[in-house]
Amino acid sequence: MKIALVVHDLHERGGHSLYTRILADELASRHAVTVFANVCERPATARWNFVPVRAWRTNALATVHTFPLGLRSAGPQLAEFEIRHMQGYCGGDPNVVTAHICLSAYLNSLKDISTQTKTSLRLMAAAEARFYRRYQGHIIAISQQVARELQEFYKLPNPISVIPHGVDTNRFSTPRRAQHREPARRELNIIDATMALYVGDLTKAHSHLKAITAAAPEIEFVIVTASTQYHWPARNVHFVPATPELERYYAAADAFIFPTTYDAFGMVLLEAMASGLAVFSSDRAGAGELISSGKDGFVIPLDEWVETTRQGLRELDLLRRVGAAAEITAQQHGWPRVVREVEQLYFKLVAAPAGSAAPTIADNGYRYQQ
Repeated sequence: MKIALVVHDLHERGGHSLYTRILADELASRHAVTVFANVCERPATARWNFVPVRAWRTNALATVHTFPLGLRSAGPQLAEFEIRHMQGYCGGDPNVVTAHICLSAYLNSLKDISTQTKTSLRLMAAAEARFYRRYQGHIIAISQQVARELQEFYKLPNPISVIPHGVDTNRFSTPRRAQHREPARRELNIIDATMALYVGDLTKAHSHLKAITAAAPEIEFVIVTASTQYHWPARNVHFVPATPELERYYAAADAFIFPTTYDAFGMVLLEAMASGLAVFSSDRAGAGELISSGKDGFVIPLDEWVETTRQGLRELDLLRRVGAAAEITAQQHGWPRVVREVEQLYFKLVAAPAGSAAPTIADNGYRYQQ
């Protein structure tokens, strides 16, 4: 097959970009793959091609609105591909779109944000809504949550296949945890205390994080984030800048906390589970759908999250038992499974007669039903 993967940026730092990079690397061993992107970190050994797409990079809003204009110049070239797989709203004429978020739902979840941020998100959500309401091709949602939100906010007529994100089970594992644990804890100056880790944007979690750090003063909390806002001083809180060496912090931790107010998926949950950590997630993260709460992790309503998590963090035997089960669950969700299911959808799409209904993945257990 000739496959075009279209994404604003391509790198390995998580989210839809990492997803696209993994698809490109794996599928290029069997198919002719070309990546269309504005920014692309392409290794010298890559077997896929790259076509640059112009976009104005002043801010996220400018990129979202100008990238489709840049993609127009590649229209004749894109038309030659059997699969044109876009990551969310990118413009062009895709026949597969992976929905990594529903911006209208995300905007609806935010309470304490600036007027400028709210205005920017509203404009991006409006562009996304216009795209999906006209789109007639196939949609992959990264969680049942996203599939529900797309139906609720955009009234999509077409079936949606749910293919959850995966995890690198070689990079994130208990052997890696054993390797890095002691050096990482010495670096953090946390030797004997129980350590809970959070990784991610503070906009969606800061109020509950502040509450749990105050409620459990005997626990050491490490917060790895790129956010410069919402920091607070506390004896048992350690802020760490975003880092490409996350496996070291999973290794140092005894548990992972994730009180997000909204996450379409939350790759960090699977990474923590693969590292053998008990995770305490809110019920607002798509990756929580992969957890059997109480067995291989905890999925907790936000209004109960602080008290339930406080109690759980004090039970080390529970953390070890649940963490061991979490690793087994995460191993079932490696990235090769994601690539196989996406490739299966491509084959069905190419084989379908022109004008027929969009194909679905009927045998993977992940088809969204209203």
